[in-house]
Amino acid sequence: MARRDVIEKFNEMLQDIMDSNLLFGGKIVVFGRDFRQTLSVILKSTKENIIDYSIVMSPLWPHLSKIKPQKNMRALSDSIFSSRLLKIDDGVEITNENNEIQIPSHINIPFADDATSLNTLIEMVFPSINDPDLDFSSFVKRAILTTRNEFVHEINDVLINKFPREETTYYSCDENTSECVIPDQEALFHCLTPQGLPPHKLTLKINLPIILLRNINPTEGLCNEICLHCKGFNKNVIYAEISVGTHAGKPVFIPRITLESPHDDFSTITFKRKQFPIRLCYAMTINKAQGQTLDFVDIYLKEPVFSHGQIYVALSRAKNIDQIKVLIRPSTSLAQSTNYTKNVVYREVLDAAHPH
Repeated sequence: MARRDVIEKFNEMLQDIMDSNLLFGGKIVVFGRDFRQTLSVILKSTKENIIDYSIVMSPLWPHLSKIKPQKNMRALSDSIFSSRLLKIDDGVEITNENNEIQIPSHINIPFADDATSLNTLIEMVFPSINDPDLDFSSFVKRAILTTRNEFVHEINDVLINKFPREETTYYSCDENTSECVIPDQEALFHCLTPQGLPPHKLTLKINLPIILLRNINPTEGLCNEICLHCKGFNKNVIYAEISVGTHAGKPVFIPRITLESPHDDFSTITFKRKQFPIRLCYAMTINKAQGQTLDFVDIYLKEPVFSHGQIYVALSRAKNIDQIKVLIRPSTSLAQSTNYTKNVVYREVLDAAHPH
């Protein structure tokens, strides 16, 4: 859901348009939100600020009608798994002395070393990936979830080298839009991949799964976060096919477009990047996976989760516990294999959203 300040401005706009003091100008507005999932991303912020940006802290919240779903429809076939998910994100799951929850041993992958353990994880979620005769459509609803974009890029780089097809590489054109004079600016911009932008070097192969980063034509199914797979390549157009949803199987063309880096207080350098608005989606961040239902999920915790609801979101992408594997990297090189991980829950948000 959008941040509370955006919703409050939307309310003021409708009141102004309708010349009415009624909530949202008297119009019916429907919001959807699971407060057990991750909250709005507020860069360089504190827990208190993140909570304050949630709609439950808005003066509009008491005036909204709340409809609370009663069942976890995704995990309906596994009631024990569904019950444990709710305990995890209610913050009442049993913890050890370090306030960590235990991952069941049968879904935990023992950690050996970074390379070996990651290859084991990859083989579990994408078995026989280097087989050229494999039906790659079976990989559409499988993914590796992790905490940060840097880990996503690391996993995707490993996976694309295992994928048995001839590769096509596209390089972006980057242009400085800030007032700063930057020596060797192109080389600097090529090294940057801000949130929401595709990489400078985009390497693709036929049948490779990709995710769209922008709304191009929502009525035709080309909307942000839709999953596709590559079917053909041209200089300025990629031929692809939508993998999921009501438009599954539909052939589409993705153009190369100009995108701008984020404008915020923490981006002193801004630039434009002309590139295809896509990324590989073998692996994705936990935040990006919200709303998706997957047939098999690998969770790669190279570092502990750091935001409200992240472990709940990661585990709840699957329909039952047998469709999940978890790899937890010990926090120190001397640590032994572990199946305990942190759980971050902001009780203030849950209590405000679900009052007793």
